[in-house]
Amino acid sequence: MQIKYKGFSIITGAECDATSDVWNGRFRILDDKDIVVYESFTQPNSNQAEASNNAKKAAYEWIDRQKL
Repeated sequence: MQIKYKGFSIITGAECDATSDVWNGRFRILDDKDIVVYESFTQPNSNQAEASNNAKKAAYEWIDRQKL
């Protein structure tokens, strides 16, 4: 799912690490030309929903820290 926020697009998700059985939140931030300007993972979580929510929160925080 792509979310528009302050001129950016945010794509979030969660991936399960098969070795440790934990979920990592992942997010990408794209500019107005759909070019990835930042991508990162969040801290591991025990479930998928929590990992996805943390990724969304981290993406919003990253954008809010930018000097626009």
